[in-house]
Amino acid sequence: MQLLENVLVHGSVFAVLLTVYLLGIMRGLNPRIWAFSDYPREITDHVPPQTARERKIGAYIAIPFFILGIGFPLVSTMMLESLYGGSIPLLDAFLNIFGIVMFGNIADFVILDWLIVGTITPDWVIIPGTEHMRDKEYKDFRLYHAKDHARALILLVILSLLFAAAVVYL
Repeated sequence: MQLLENVLVHGSVFAVLLTVYLLGIMRGLNPRIWAFSDYPREITDHVPPQTARERKIGAYIAIPFFILGIGFPLVSTMMLESLYGGSIPLLDAFLNIFGIVMFGNIADFVILDWLIVGTITPDWVIIPGTEHMRDKEYKDFRLYHAKDHARALILLVILSLLFAAAVVYL
């Protein structure tokens, strides 16, 4: 019961924090900076590649994202370990980390990729120079990102297991 409650509460908080951070980045910066490599080639082939400056800014905004994405599930799992009396089974640590990360992954896909970029498609998600693609290629973005999120599951499982092992054995 502690595990399920922990995943539900911490996963929900994680999804909100991640969504708010990414939405702020999306709204505040040009998509050439925050998501250029996430767009399908059908879109990015119509504009020049990212500049060195755009890639550098993108790297800087990725730092808090990775700190949150790694740190939050780890801290949550260490808190759960404490609730367990100082020792947590590897399976429970894995399920906690993976469950929390999946809350964020699903929020990213459903809210940001599917709803905002692929359905609503406001001007601030359109890469300058691809406005004419709004009604076709940006709507196809939903399927493109569904495939990406599905492929990412393998990596999320592996990373969750590695981080769970770090909590349990270190």
